[in-house]
Amino acid sequence: MKKYLFIMMLLVAIPYVLSAQDFKYGVKAGLNVNNLSVTPELDPPAPSARIGIHLGGFAQYGLSDQFLIQPEVVISTQGANDQDPEVEQNVKLTYLNLSGVAKYQIGNGISVFAGPQLGFLMDGEFEEVDKVDGSQEFFAADAVYKSTDFSFSLGAGYTLESGIHIDLRYNLGLSNNNDDPLESAFYDRNQEVKSRTFQISIGYTLN
Repeated sequence: MKKYLFIMMLLVAIPYVLSAQDFKYGVKAGLNVNNLSVTPELDPPAPSARIGIHLGGFAQYGLSDQFLIQPEVVISTQGANDQDPEVEQNVKLTYLNLSGVAKYQIGNGISVFAGPQLGFLMDGEFEEVDKVDGSQEFFAADAVYKSTDFSFSLGAGYTLESGIHIDLRYNLGLSNNNDDPLESAFYDRNQEVKSRTFQISIGYTLN
């Protein structure tokens, strides 16, 4: 239900954004530090961070001198790693993320922002490597993981006069993505698996 509500909000907002005089758009790219929150933790150690990237575009609609609405479309590689002395487990995920943040411009190029994000799982796999004999086992992510991920974004940024943006953002996953009732991959059916992603981005306004 949440994902359909979010899509409807974006569709309603698009005509207003495109007809606005104070409308800007640009591109962005950056680095992800990804992890998964797994509760309860039945098999320590907990997952560790996995490095990824993101690339996409954004639009900006000025509501006032201080407030902006910024929808974004971004391709993002996410997941986590989990290692113990005998087994290495890697979760590799690629999402198409749609977000819409409200941005408040404090002054001197500094801004803070927050808003929802909806991710659509495009590709990915769960990989398990036996460190003893070197054998590998793979599971398609869409067979054990939910196809959508709902999260909330918080961040801050700095805009240069040249139109270059530097943003720091934290995406807090709100939905349980474990969709493996047969426990064929890494997680038990009663474990909740939620995304956690820290991002640093560089963007550029094109108009």
